[in-house]
Amino acid sequence: AVQLGLYALMQIPAGAMADRFGPKRMLLAAVALMGAGELAFALTHSAGVALLGRALVGLGDAVTFLSVLRLAQNWFPVTRYGLLASLTGLVGGVGGIVSTVPLHVGLTRLGWTTTFATSALATLAIGALVWLVLSDRPEAPKIAATTPARRAPLPPRQPGDRMVDAVRQVMGQRGTWRGTWAHFALSGPFAVFTALWGYPFLVRAEHLHPARASDALALVVVAAVAGAPPVGLLMVRAPGRRVAFVYATGGLLAGVWVLNLVLGLGHDPGWLIVVLLVATGVAGPASVVAFDLARQANPAERGGAATGVVNIGGFTAAVLADLAIGALLDTVGHGGHSPAGFTAAMAVMPAMVAVGLLGFWWSGRTPLARRPPVGETPVLR
Repeated sequence: AVQLGLYALMQIPAGAMADRFGPKRMLLAAVALMGAGELAFALTHSAGVALLGRALVGLGDAVTFLSVLRLAQNWFPVTRYGLLASLTGLVGGVGGIVSTVPLHVGLTRLGWTTTFATSALATLAIGALVWLVLSDRPEAPKIAATTPARRAPLPPRQPGDRMVDAVRQVMGQRGTWRGTWAHFALSGPFAVFTALWGYPFLVRAEHLHPARASDALALVVVAAVAGAPPVGLLMVRAPGRRVAFVYATGGLLAGVWVLNLVLGLGHDPGWLIVVLLVATGVAGPASVVAFDLARQANPAERGGAATGVVNIGGFTAAVLADLAIGALLDTVGHGGHSPAGFTAAMAVMPAMVAVGLLGFWWSGRTPLARRPPVGETPVLR
């Protein structure tokens, strides 16, 4: 909980720092924090130090995703940003799946200390690669082949260069809020289902065997991984369809949840549960559209701050929904021991999507001309 809480709190400052100090420096800081946190987690016998280790991992984790997206924005044309953001999420999802196997084997055969110490060393080794081969921009020389005299001079400071000013400017853009609400509607349900309430919902409300419930959760992740490339291609080839895609994906997800609840949990046809799992999984990568909407609404030098603001949307939705579902299960669901209780509690899921879509619609009511990059025709969003 500490790790995830710090991740959420650090999104806006981490994005602003990626703009101010560059993604390479922030990635180096991230791997240093995560490596130190994993090492503390491996070696300590104190609960307090272990908690500090998880906090350091959370701080480093918060910086990583935003810095990678900022790096993609620096290196590639704006028309490919959506695809790269989607593929970044895909690689992260695959890494999360693949890492469970060596983690299980390590903990079983090598023990706690060796496993997490090895993870810390691997993280620091990745940091060494970042130091040696990565550049913030294509024109920036690699560290290994340059001297300070050959570096390109830093651009002069401009008004509003302070991180606080950058965040304020980003939050003043309607497109930033539109992306935030899209992330709220699509990423929030995915996080709630996969991180906390999906398994008890499937076992207690849908009466699935625990093994089948685990397989069902795996289907959600597989759907997310499979959905990432098509979502990225959509943003590259049909950017004008992004808004319609958000409405369609959110509407499908909310509709499937309502149909599931109306038919009565535990009595749904198998195909409806499968559709629910796939729709929830696809909503995860579909939320990447939110970053592309915010990117379009802000100048390139504010890309990190815009991404950080948007990323708060899904985390806010997940935290609020997690608490609401738990409270409803306690008050009307007798601790989640009856399908009727889950019917009331899981109504939070379509409600969350509906609130996000309403905010998405409201924030886009007035078309607003954005400041276009050089050589690009102004567009309305």
